[in-house]
Amino acid sequence: MINGSRIPVTVGVTGHRDVRDEDREILKEAVKKELGALQAKCPESPVVVVTALAEGADQLCAGAALEMGLDLISVLPMPMPEYAKDFEGPAFEELMRLADASSQVFVSPEPEAYDERFGSRRDWRYRQAGLYIGKHSHVMIALWDGSEGDDCGCGTASIVRAVRNGSFGGSGPRKICPDDRTVIQITTPRAGSGTELPAGEVKYHGDAAAFDSMLRDTETFNEDALKRGAASGDGAEEDGDPVTAGLRRLYRAADSISMGNAVIHRRFLARLSAAATMLTMAFLLYDEAEWHWMIILCGILIIVLFAINRLSRKRRFRARYLEYRVFAEALRVQIHLRTAGIGCEVSEIMPWNLQLAMPWIRNAVSACMTGPAQTERKSVRESWVIDQRDYHRRAAVKSGQKLRKNDRIINIALVMTLLIYAFALVYELAWGDALGGQPAFSPEANCIIRMYIKIAMGTAAAGTLFAGSYYGKQALPNVTDDHRKMAALYEEAAEEIGRLGEKEELLISLAEDELTENANWYAYQSKNEPDLGI
Repeated sequence: MINGSRIPVTVGVTGHRDVRDEDREILKEAVKKELGALQAKCPESPVVVVTALAEGADQLCAGAALEMGLDLISVLPMPMPEYAKDFEGPAFEELMRLADASSQVFVSPEPEAYDERFGSRRDWRYRQAGLYIGKHSHVMIALWDGSEGDDCGCGTASIVRAVRNGSFGGSGPRKICPDDRTVIQITTPRAGSGTELPAGEVKYHGDAAAFDSMLRDTETFNEDALKRGAASGDGAEEDGDPVTAGLRRLYRAADSISMGNAVIHRRFLARLSAAATMLTMAFLLYDEAEWHWMIILCGILIIVLFAINRLSRKRRFRARYLEYRVFAEALRVQIHLRTAGIGCEVSEIMPWNLQLAMPWIRNAVSACMTGPAQTERKSVRESWVIDQRDYHRRAAVKSGQKLRKNDRIINIALVMTLLIYAFALVYELAWGDALGGQPAFSPEANCIIRMYIKIAMGTAAAGTLFAGSYYGKQALPNVTDDHRKMAALYEEAAEEIGRLGEKEELLISLAEDELTENANWYAYQSKNEPDLGI
């Protein structure tokens, strides 16, 4: 569940139950050190620890998190009365204490039908809790001796194996995911094993660079949310489901920040276009009019051009606009699926290119889905299908208008260039010496007239080039076409729902189509980045 409108950095926990008493303080300090390192990397992101509160490692990590003042979420493999039967004495008392101190306590959903290959039903439930924690965590801390697990076990080694392989099961179709899951192993000898291991030694399993990049992107979003005042969650409508309410707050933040960056990006495009056109004019005045002092203005304008371009790239206004737009749309799809009571998560159906380009988005949506399963199912025909159909219809019209306006700007610039050319042609034929006749003006006057014609034509041509290249970089034809296709898709979906009802398969298919359209939009927009090489 989301606190305010920031993405929580969720730390899942798995580990052995039979921790040796003499290793407890060493292990707790190692856990605190790793949690502290995450806090240092992400000072603006709430760090949340997710655990099943099992005896041993789980309870040790939960206690360390509470001592550090971190939020604790407890995901139980079964209802508390049944779960408590596995505890006695101090372990039972610690279970009750930690559960009482948790911000959330809920039973992990059952995404798969029970299979005897996983052992007893009780073992299977333990496995489901471990997989749920792994799936909804940015990183797993494993108090683990390093032994190999199997694909059907419920112990620590098997959960680590599943996390590293991305094998979480789920209600949606199995997707291939990038190998960017990280497990922080804190070496933990097991009581009575007779194995000598260095307790508290830390090993990282996974791509450390990819993990750090994901944390940076998550932290950057949270920083932007705080800077723009979008992280408080004030004014958010109440929702009976706390997870959905949190997703809505985060969607509003992502949508607001994305649009803000889009406005700034367009301003930079306008400045680049104006500066480039002015540079062309200044150079022509220097070259043709022999206004030699113009070379200084040319230098200034070149510096201005590179400064604008460098600042835009450094501040990543365009990149943040695109990424946060993708994030917002993924959240919106997730909200609709959850509202419909469908257990499928966006992380299960997100297109490969988005997962590879922006893994932080997949992990962010998944982390924010941490919470009890949605029990109430509401109709989404009006709020999702009809609303999106109407939105895409309006957007297609609006994009078409923008495209026509863009074409008018380019056409006006072209007409100006043609008029200047026509004047030059008439001048040369009627008053110049293009046909070998006697010129109507003196050689000095002809030089001056031709100079201004060259300056005017060059400036108009440059304006046409920059207007077409910069303002046309928004890929408006593709956007317009996509809106029309999506409007047709939702129209068909509305008819299907009218005939068959809001079937889960239909809504998941619709979600996949929408995420694919979002991926296509990102692909062609990201390839149309303006540069100074035009």
